[in-house]
Amino acid sequence: MRVKTVIIDDEQPICDEIEYLLKQHIDIDVAAKFTNPLEALEYISEQGCDLVFADIKMPGMSGLELARRLSVLRATPLVVFITAFQEHALEAFDTPAVGYITKPIMEDKLARLMSKVRCLIERTYQAGRPAVSKICVTTGGKIIPLDKNEIVLAYVKDKDVFVRTKTSEYMATLTLQEIENILDGSNFLRVHRQYIVNLDMVREIIPWFHGSYLLRMDDCRQEEVPVSRARTKVLKNILGLK
Repeated sequence: MRVKTVIIDDEQPICDEIEYLLKQHIDIDVAAKFTNPLEALEYISEQGCDLVFADIKMPGMSGLELARRLSVLRATPLVVFITAFQEHALEAFDTPAVGYITKPIMEDKLARLMSKVRCLIERTYQAGRPAVSKICVTTGGKIIPLDKNEIVLAYVKDKDVFVRTKTSEYMATLTLQEIENILDGSNFLRVHRQYIVNLDMVREIIPWFHGSYLLRMDDCRQEEVPVSRARTKVLKNILGLK
């Protein structure tokens, strides 16, 4: 699933730095950045989000107070504090925050923190969603529910979403993001912004440019699906590739 994220720090370069580092995480969507916490609170109250990075010390409203106000929202986002001083992070324990990260922000520290955040978001998401075992597709004016295990891959082309099986191709009634959310936790992986594949339906893994891969799928056309550089490491870990 995609994690809608808001970054709040009174220093614009810090906001920009965090956004840059988060681009390494394909499931994170930075929806907005703010240097004014009051404007951020208004935005989150109206638009909602899943995750907030907030500086502890800010003029107008501290990150601590911001987190307390966010905690009363109907859909409370997870909050991660940003601080220049380790001792300030102790104050975070009196708030609903899930963690903190100290400046300067290092990529490895952020990666460890994001692993924790993902687990918390996934736990919340799984607890709140009904079990769905089928994906609805269309063909010839008919709507057909496909079992998950029939799906070889799903992809976007010219803003339309298609689902392919071993024998046929269909147009989906859902967005690719919605399909990813339904398939999440199964043996499916978003290997590229445009592709989701069933890892049980990979016929061949072909080494490609810059250490990435093409996946030859077991669908009706034996599609060769590119794996983005950002998702290559995830794929290698899952399949035990060296």
